[in-house]
Amino acid sequence: MAENKNAQQVREITDKLEQGIKELFESEKFKEYLTTMSKFYNYSFNNTLLIAMQKPDATLIAGYTSWQRNFDRHVMKGEKGIKILAPAPYKAQEEREKIDPATQKPMLDADGKPVTETVEVMRPAFKVVSVFDVSQTDGKELPDITVDELTGSVENYAAFFEALKQESPVPISFEDIPGGAKGYFSHAENRIAIQEGMSEIQTVKTAIHEIAHAKLHAIKPDEKVAPEERKDRHTKEVEAESVAYTVCQRYGIETSDYSFGYIAGWSSDKETKELKGSLETIRSTAAEMIESIDAKLKELVTRREQSAEVTQEAEVAEISQPSYHDIPVYRETANYAYEAGEMDAYRASRDANMACKEAIEAAISENYVDYRLSTRVAVETVLEQFSEERVQYVLANTVQHNLHDGRYHAENKDWAGKISVCEENSEFFIVSQVHPGLVNLFINQFKDLLPDKVQEQIEPASPPTSDPEKADAPKQRHTSKAKTDQEKPSIRDQLKAAKAQSEKKAPTQEKKPKSKEMEI
Repeated sequence: MAENKNAQQVREITDKLEQGIKELFESEKFKEYLTTMSKFYNYSFNNTLLIAMQKPDATLIAGYTSWQRNFDRHVMKGEKGIKILAPAPYKAQEEREKIDPATQKPMLDADGKPVTETVEVMRPAFKVVSVFDVSQTDGKELPDITVDELTGSVENYAAFFEALKQESPVPISFEDIPGGAKGYFSHAENRIAIQEGMSEIQTVKTAIHEIAHAKLHAIKPDEKVAPEERKDRHTKEVEAESVAYTVCQRYGIETSDYSFGYIAGWSSDKETKELKGSLETIRSTAAEMIESIDAKLKELVTRREQSAEVTQEAEVAEISQPSYHDIPVYRETANYAYEAGEMDAYRASRDANMACKEAIEAAISENYVDYRLSTRVAVETVLEQFSEERVQYVLANTVQHNLHDGRYHAENKDWAGKISVCEENSEFFIVSQVHPGLVNLFINQFKDLLPDKVQEQIEPASPPTSDPEKADAPKQRHTSKAKTDQEKPSIRDQLKAAKAQSEKKAPTQEKKPKSKEMEI
């Protein structure tokens, strides 16, 4: 019954998509779709269109329980979910010919007939799920994860244009172009030319447009394309202009001069399959350019920050990355994150886990001198960089992977066993580059600093739920952080307060903090 209901939901949403494609090619609706795509470029074409059809002003979406579990926010009463498609593969039994591993040929029985075997295969399928935009939620303020607009200093444009030159598949040069053209992509010479003397913003917009042409429509010397398969000039221009508009929207580049009034005429004689093909081409090309530009911008920023000669690079256009303290601990698998549209949260938490693991190892190594570990200093150093929940998560994971090791005390094993850790990729953030006995001392000091908070995070209370959109959602596991923060100051604040208090007292003889020792 449930399978029939899901199949019906998928069929209904697919029908809406087909109708949505036909209605999309109106000037304003098309721009609306491209604007949505600039924010959700890593979503499939179908889901991007579904978001644009249901909530075109959406900026950041996640599942109902994900807002609670990973962002300390809740969906407001009465809000309607955005329906999208999520992968839902299922297992099936299939009869296949048995292959001889030595010869890689079908095995035969005594009668010379192929021997068959039953194998388990995964069949692709989809289901309809509900997600909600951040504007439909309330709760803890989110870290700023928006993209800096290119409306600032010359350095911003210089860095961005350098990233564009690296992204371009062909060389870019400036010249005096007759006839009023702002730029062109030369198939014959395999290069891009841009009109010299234009404003920085117009130069960037022209470069993006011509790079889109070069990526979309350059024909390789050994590539053979049948005449009937070649795209007409109008189609090429629509695709390049659409990609350029999407990329410009992503980086906050002014786009008021973009007009798609011609889009209805262009699409009128096209079949739905052909229109969908062009839309997918636009989506994939824009996504590729955005991801590549993001990476190149980050690399440029890092390189300039490391250079002692550069002193005025604070305004460089780059994606604002939240600090590790602002990244929530994500406790689900990659498959769950993919289905729920939460891969960014999954990747950010995974990277933070590995960085935390390395920070713990470095803090222990740097503070272990003459067979003495300054545990308090080591723990404080790590807590300056990472949240208490993140440190607890990594330490618990380390102990859970080493339950056989007697150098970890029994009480620490019991403590770690009460903390839920996702097994997937957990082997990548085991604290392993320092002596287990020192890690055990580190854990003792960590627990001494925040016993109440640790207990609250081990045994959180799950709020009741009655919303029909999350009736089938898994039980919430770890959401005590907001509650705890209201009851008790953060450890960083406690440490700073203690330090300030000790400085006020100004004792006549400075006493060194007692350190825990261990011979190894």
